[in-house]
Amino acid sequence: MNIIIDVRPLLGGRLSGVEIYTLKLIEHLLKIDKKNRYIFFSNAAKKDKPNLPHYESDQVNIVHTTIPNKIMNISLKLFKWPKIDQIAAKHLPNFKTDLIFQPDLRPLSVLPGTKKICVVHDLSFHHFPQYFSLKTRIWHKFLNVKKTLRDYNHIIAVSEYTKEDLISTYELDPGKITVIREGVEEDFCSTILPVKTEKIRSRYHLPENYFLFLATHEPRKNLSRLIKAFKSFKKNDKLGFKLVLVGRSNEKIFAKARVKPDDDILITGFIPEEEKPYLFRMAKAFLYPSIFEGFGLPLLEAMKCGTPIITSNTSSMPEICADAALYVNPLSVADLKFAMHKIIEPDQRLKLTSKMRERIKSFSWNKCANETLTLIESI
Repeated sequence: MNIIIDVRPLLGGRLSGVEIYTLKLIEHLLKIDKKNRYIFFSNAAKKDKPNLPHYESDQVNIVHTTIPNKIMNISLKLFKWPKIDQIAAKHLPNFKTDLIFQPDLRPLSVLPGTKKICVVHDLSFHHFPQYFSLKTRIWHKFLNVKKTLRDYNHIIAVSEYTKEDLISTYELDPGKITVIREGVEEDFCSTILPVKTEKIRSRYHLPENYFLFLATHEPRKNLSRLIKAFKSFKKNDKLGFKLVLVGRSNEKIFAKARVKPDDDILITGFIPEEEKPYLFRMAKAFLYPSIFEGFGLPLLEAMKCGTPIITSNTSSMPEICADAALYVNPLSVADLKFAMHKIIEPDQRLKLTSKMRERIKSFSWNKCANETLTLIESI
């Protein structure tokens, strides 16, 4: 079977949720699948190339076109051209596409008979348009998400919550939606070197006691209430806690969510992937009081590192963490403050650590890839 994977999400340069999902799924598909042929399609008028490793395999080809993306998206949406599978055939003689896999939702056109699968990570753009930039809101109007999704042969939802959201919001057929959860690497946080720990602690000026937040700095992540709760927590803090905010804002996509550092709030900016386990492991707790999530990949990373979690009692987060987290109403500053005091209690930490060890066994990228390949082959 000939499978095109649309790797246009990897043109951004820095990794966030969809990019990590795409890279990890590809990596593990190639580990388990030795019979199907994969073509990775990307497009950019500039010299940008997808953030992919080098593949020394006859099983993999990369097709990159240089049409300006704005022109391509408008043409795909309005004129159903160019056909992505036709582009692949021009670059690879005698190649006939069986299926196109899209790791996220974007304009696509294919020849009749070519199957299409799309992954939906969440519908935050529908429920909370105010959290996005004007450009992004216009983009989703242009995309006409409901109609676009109905044109796919099948949809992957990354959680049961997202599946139910798709059904209730867009009245999609439940039979064409399959839940395949995201994963975490088996060795994530398995090798923590003391020398590197101290280097990273020094680099980011990390104290002995800190709470960690790690995500894109955007309004949906609820940073303003998190900071208010932390400052209230500090009034009775005897242990010198700091709040460490990892990540960056992206005002091309999201509404503004600027945060000012002070003596108790440290902002690291974007950090390399290899440093993430260290910041998780050193943290006393991971705070993720997001207002809305379709999955919440950092929750798995925190569990894998054994870092106790405070997260929201809304959308997909209880589904992902089950009984392995402290839950709060994300709209309640008082709830957040109380949870911060609760999670540093030794008995509470011991209980959560035990629960996390069991819960994290349900998630892996290998499992995600196996379930995805099974779905692809069934379609």
